[in-house]
Amino acid sequence: MNTKIKVIILSSLVLIFLIITFFVVNKNIFVINLDTTVKTFIDNHQSPSVYNTMLSITKTGDVFGAFIIFIVFGLFLILKNKKSFYIFAIASSTGIILTEIIKHLVQRVRPYNLLEQGSSFPSAHTTIVTVFLLSSIFLLIPFMKKGGLKTVFLLITLIVFPLVAFSRIYLSVHWTTDVIAGIILGSISFIFAKIVCCYKKENVL
Repeated sequence: MNTKIKVIILSSLVLIFLIITFFVVNKNIFVINLDTTVKTFIDNHQSPSVYNTMLSITKTGDVFGAFIIFIVFGLFLILKNKKSFYIFAIASSTGIILTEIIKHLVQRVRPYNLLEQGSSFPSAHTTIVTVFLLSSIFLLIPFMKKGGLKTVFLLITLIVFPLVAFSRIYLSVHWTTDVIAGIILGSISFIFAKIVCCYKKENVL
């Protein structure tokens, strides 16, 4: 994928994110209906066993869990390809910084829950696990030898990281649109890092 296409995709994602943010800030009726409908449905289908499972899964995106994953992924990439590590590091730091800035600016109230406090939009857990998922697929897996380990790693990342995002909704610590925004912001961070690290002197426009 050349730089021009990356810039087009990045610009499109930024536009979508801005639209969602505008709707959230202005309490758009579609956003409110979507968030409340999903929350009501999940609240009416809660299961103690599923709840406890989600509680364990969501810890993957906590500060400690994310730090451990960053160290493991980072060490692997440093040994395999330093440019890939730079992409991973820039994407992760960009996602975290942007999330905190936007949380401070938007100041959206979380759904009622007994687990977490603070601003809700966008979901920081979702942003970082999206970066991890994209990094797994496009940065780590290409350097793995073919075989069972590669397949197992891919399956685990395709299951665990999306489940972390879903757990944020299931546990009522985020609205659905917080998680959607987190997915988009994580994708923006990853593509931005790819552009920064892979840029060549060419006319990208």
